Amino acid sequence: MSRAQVGFSVAELEKILDERKSQLQDLAKRRDQAQKELDKIDTEIQDLVGPGGSIGKFRRRRRRVKNDMSLRAVVKEILGKNKKGFTLADLADKVTETGYKSNSRNFRNVLYQCLYNTEGIVHDDSSGCYRLER
Repeated sequence: MSRAQVGFSVAELEKILDERKSQLQDLAKRRDQAQKELDKIDTEIQDLVGPGGSIGKFRRRRRRVKNDMSLRAVVKEILGKNKKGFTLADLADKVTETGYKSNSRNFRNVLYQCLYNTEGIVHDDSSGCYRLER
């Protein structure tokens, strides 16, 4: 049997739902505060250890960078403005000039994977440039 058949009225069910939503908001707020405190502690530890150093489990995790546009959208926008296209190195420079951020150690490889897997972008073997398919 469901709870509704046990004898709860609609008003009682709405009250229970409101209480649950309130609890959820409180827990989310506590989690955010705890995360801020943890980040603060991690920063203090990193300051003590110094750049490049780590103490076992105290290594800082890198946060994923959030960009306004996806890499694919940025690349298509850049290639759309230039008919001749760009080499991989030039395109990597153009993408970073737009303000796109990446934590990748090898951003050119990430860019290459994006170009390879994006429909509508072709590679001209003679010039070594990537351009939009016309």
